[in-house]
Amino acid sequence: MDQGLIILNIGYSLTFVALAIREILWLRATLTAAQAFLLTYHFFHSENTSAIFWTLIFMVVNSYMIIKIINERRPQIIPDELKDLYDGVFHQLTSKEFMYFWNMGTIKSTIGEFLIHSGQTQENLLMVLNGVAAVEVSQQRIANLERGSFIAEISFLTGEPASADVHADGELFYVAWESIRLKNLKHENPSFWMKLQHVLSEDLVKKVKPRAKMEAQIE
Repeated sequence: MDQGLIILNIGYSLTFVALAIREILWLRATLTAAQAFLLTYHFFHSENTSAIFWTLIFMVVNSYMIIKIINERRPQIIPDELKDLYDGVFHQLTSKEFMYFWNMGTIKSTIGEFLIHSGQTQENLLMVLNGVAAVEVSQQRIANLERGSFIAEISFLTGEPASADVHADGELFYVAWESIRLKNLKHENPSFWMKLQHVLSEDLVKKVKPRAKMEAQIE
């Protein structure tokens, strides 16, 4: 077998191997290597200009996508003041996803004001940064929300009106994300949207468990 056929068969063999690779980065890297062998064959042995052109195009596209994937997976430094939130609440997100989501929000503050009224549809997803947010039903306090707790996540997930009043117990700092902007992610970035739903669901579970335990003890 001459050198040209060896190069050609290596190229096709790598293409075949790529069919079994599920990890997208290694898949594209293997395809790029295969295309490099095929380009070498077509350039030096077959002199097929059409094959040379299209193989080169495939190599450029795959190389661009490899660089993009590596850049997306590169860890992003999380500020010290946010590390506890990332570790405790947003650990399902990559550091880059977390900072992307965090920067979509706006930090606000209030003293004693109501953030949510029962029966109203919420326009924002909120999270406590510092201070305490009191949750009340029929003017009776049922929970205190502290740093890292979401506010109105049920309303955000379901689109239904809030079932409780929430007000700041003294001075409160919180982050607000516009629901419309976040829900656009459902179409723009479905994988991130799914992760965000898991984050909110975990927060709900943390709130429901203590309440259910307390109700069981009362019964």
